[in-house]
Amino acid sequence: MLLAVGAVADAASPVRIQLSEYQKQDWQVEDGLPENDVRMIAQRPDGALLLATSSGIARFDGQRFQSLPIEVAGIVENEAVNAILPGDNGELWIGTDGRGILHHTPSGTVNISERAGFYNERIRMFYRDSKGVLWIATQNGVERFEGDHLEAVAGAGMISGDITTPFAEDGFGGMFFVTSSGLFHWQDGVVQRYKLHQPASDLAVAVYRDPQRRIWVGTMKHVLQLVPKREGNRETGQFEEIIRANVGAPVSVLLGDKDGNLWIGTRRDGMWRLSPDGLSRWNSKNGLPDDSIRALFLDDEQNLWIGMLTGGLSRWHKGALAPYGDAEGFHSVYSANVLADSRGDLWFGTWGKGLFRSHRGTLQSFVIPGMPATTPIRALAEDGKGQVWVGTWFNGVFRYDGRIFHHYLLGTESPGNAVSAILFSKAGGLWIGTYTGLFYFPSGEPNARDRSYLLQSLLVTCLIEDVDGSVLVGTSTGLYRIRDGKATAIMGLPHPYILSLTRDSSGYIWTATKAGGLDAVRGDHVEAVPSNAGLPNLYVNTAIEDNDGHLWLGTSRGILRVTLSELHSTVDGHRTHLSVVTLGKADGMRSSECGGPSKPTSARLPDGTLWFATTKGFVHTTDIAEQIGSVDSTATIVGWSPSTDADNSSIIPLGPNSQAVVDASQRDILLFFNAKLLSNPSQIEFRYRLSGYDAEWTYTHARVARYRHLPPGSYHFEVQARRSGQEWSSPIASLVLKQRPYFYQTWYFYLSLAVVALGVIVHLFRRRVQLIKGRIGIVLEERSRIARECHDTLMAGFAAISWQLEATSKLFLDSHSESTPAAESCELARSMVAHCQAEARRIIWDLRDSDEVTNVLSQALARTLSANIAGPGIETTFDVEGEELPLAPGCVHHLVCIGQEAVSNAIRHARASRIMIHLKYDEDALCLSICDNGCGFHHLERAASVRGHFGIPVMKERARKIGGTLRLQTSAGAGTEVTVKVSFNALPQPISQQNVIRWIGI
Repeated sequence: MLLAVGAVADAASPVRIQLSEYQKQDWQVEDGLPENDVRMIAQRPDGALLLATSSGIARFDGQRFQSLPIEVAGIVENEAVNAILPGDNGELWIGTDGRGILHHTPSGTVNISERAGFYNERIRMFYRDSKGVLWIATQNGVERFEGDHLEAVAGAGMISGDITTPFAEDGFGGMFFVTSSGLFHWQDGVVQRYKLHQPASDLAVAVYRDPQRRIWVGTMKHVLQLVPKREGNRETGQFEEIIRANVGAPVSVLLGDKDGNLWIGTRRDGMWRLSPDGLSRWNSKNGLPDDSIRALFLDDEQNLWIGMLTGGLSRWHKGALAPYGDAEGFHSVYSANVLADSRGDLWFGTWGKGLFRSHRGTLQSFVIPGMPATTPIRALAEDGKGQVWVGTWFNGVFRYDGRIFHHYLLGTESPGNAVSAILFSKAGGLWIGTYTGLFYFPSGEPNARDRSYLLQSLLVTCLIEDVDGSVLVGTSTGLYRIRDGKATAIMGLPHPYILSLTRDSSGYIWTATKAGGLDAVRGDHVEAVPSNAGLPNLYVNTAIEDNDGHLWLGTSRGILRVTLSELHSTVDGHRTHLSVVTLGKADGMRSSECGGPSKPTSARLPDGTLWFATTKGFVHTTDIAEQIGSVDSTATIVGWSPSTDADNSSIIPLGPNSQAVVDASQRDILLFFNAKLLSNPSQIEFRYRLSGYDAEWTYTHARVARYRHLPPGSYHFEVQARRSGQEWSSPIASLVLKQRPYFYQTWYFYLSLAVVALGVIVHLFRRRVQLIKGRIGIVLEERSRIARECHDTLMAGFAAISWQLEATSKLFLDSHSESTPAAESCELARSMVAHCQAEARRIIWDLRDSDEVTNVLSQALARTLSANIAGPGIETTFDVEGEELPLAPGCVHHLVCIGQEAVSNAIRHARASRIMIHLKYDEDALCLSICDNGCGFHHLERAASVRGHFGIPVMKERARKIGGTLRLQTSAGAGTEVTVKVSFNALPQPISQQNVIRWIGI
């Protein structure tokens, strides 16, 4: 790509820009630099810079500085450092200003000088040759470190602190080096002085071999090149001295770049660049912080870093854009428009300085006849014959045929009118837009007799021809399409004021209005690029396509680059997001505002270089612009800090496979990350998330993430980087982060809490059981007392009454008066007393029963019948049919009482000799049957018995209580059958045996 104005460069020629076009940034102690005296600059394998200063070594990642203390034998010091040489696997050679050579490895730091017996050495510089031998410049002379052995090179003299570029290989296995005594040459262990054909006062103070293998010698006033002599096709090993530059000041440092430039630092006259284009200088008069240059370094991004004696650190960077204005010799008040003609020349229109042309690198000024030199250039265009047309503010148009200007008036000239746009159609017609309408001249030249006047009274802002030959006209009040002499308004505009029109190589027409953004023209309507597609809502004053499929937009806030294929897919509905690259002041623009009312405000040269008019001169693309988006920026997590006010000293660095472990008492954490882009770190965009905590990515241009009040747990912190406008395709850096819990937040705390709670519950339960046992014991004791009292008093009384009634009955029987009402009343009383005795006897038995409660009916029946019913001469059978189910104790009690009463009645009243008890379990009910072979009774007798006895009503009442039915079948002489049937659904659920201590009879 071309950088010299107006010239077409050979594809193999290096790309060069003027020193004023480099992007420059300075850092001093106010910006975090530990020391303004930067003595040497190097780069680690991870991309970070290392700076040697009088305060030690500093690390710089493009954003922040971090001191790297030197530790030797367990002692940490900020030793003054003059030289540094990074190696692989964390190796670092450190040249100190009094303690000699320090060799730092991951296992520790060793003092090489003291180990070899050289004490209190001041190291000036390191150099590793092509064979891996380390050359060291010291105040005592030159030393070589080879095979773990340090040796001195004798016969050359000391090296002062002003010499910072002392070594250069000669290409034949030898070494040039400079001491305070001049230039020397070493070959196979032999040192000889190398005499220069210069005056003694012009002493050699620097020697250097550049990437092109050229050997340079810096002296007190000049820069020489040692050119190898040849005999035929063979180099002799001898050199010829050629003076290449006169710098007029002692050379301090030399550095060559890949483009063949030689950068020259001097002790008191700033920076010089020697290139095939000539010698140029940049010093404090141009803005350099300091004229005493101590160190020069090119990083792997080809940024030029400058270390100065008192000026700190500077970075020179070739940006994607290079300015062209007052500093480059183009003295313009206001840049209006730019045109690239078919011959490769550039035409610059200004407001206040007239018209200029850059022809083969030479800038020419044109004075338009009859116009003042300060005339504003309102429009530029080229016709099919290569003639340039110039539109003025109030004096019509001019045509330049390569020799002279031809003047044309339109007949509408006035102080308030201007030629705002010029377009030549494919058919050769000329379109001229003004503030008061549009003119069309079919012949291609203004002619009052053959013209069309359209859109009268409208201010025309821009013109473009569509692929079908129609012309699109932008005005301050809308967009129109002219076809066959008729103008049709295009609908759907977000704003009526049209700023620009452009057509890309695929035939898409793009327009921009004062509503901001970009719109696609589809026939007679406009379709906007979606506002959420990522395109900033800025005024697009110009748009131009490059040779690589991108559309460049000159806006009110910088230049945007959009991929055309993405733009097409977005407006066609196949894509939702655009990759937009934004370029501004950090990329080479002196002003981020592009263009204005004049047209055109952008141009493309045949070599692909794009030019834009800005409010502070012009700006053009460089070869760096072609590299935008070609390399992914990879994020790295550099450290973390448990402090929200973290400074460099509190950042905890991270090693391989390391973790960030945060104590429970620390509520905040900062995570630091970076990406390798020393040239323009502001272009890097990051996104991060804490897996397990964040639901979405967080986007930022900062290089730190803060989290507060993290819940205890293990997380994965992930971060990804990209250059602005790129896809998120770079690798994701990850870090394991663990937030330790307080004791009360741990699982073992909750386990211990559960154990304690369980213990308390068990203790309370046992206390409750003991309390209930005590209460029940009291109840049982009281029941026993009541039973005893009842037995000793009531039962004795009942027995006495029964005996008296028996005696009275016997008297009635002996006197044959048993049929009298008195005898019958006595018999009824005797029967009632007998029933009360039986009931009292059962109640006493219940009160005194201390056996464990049972929910098995057969067991309870068998126990009760065997203990209370059986008598001599009575045969009793008990059968159980079906699968027996457990019942509630209350149900068992009522059924046992019914069975007991039925058996008792069979023995006492029916005088039965055989009693059959049958218990049957069906699927949904149980049936208890008591059948005897006693005397039975008739229905009338049954009614009488009901009046005189209470057994049958009590049995029925008990059956109803448990939801069952009682059926009584009997007849005189045929025995009696009592049947109780109870549904399982009506029965209450059985009580767990574990929860019942004693059955208390109810």
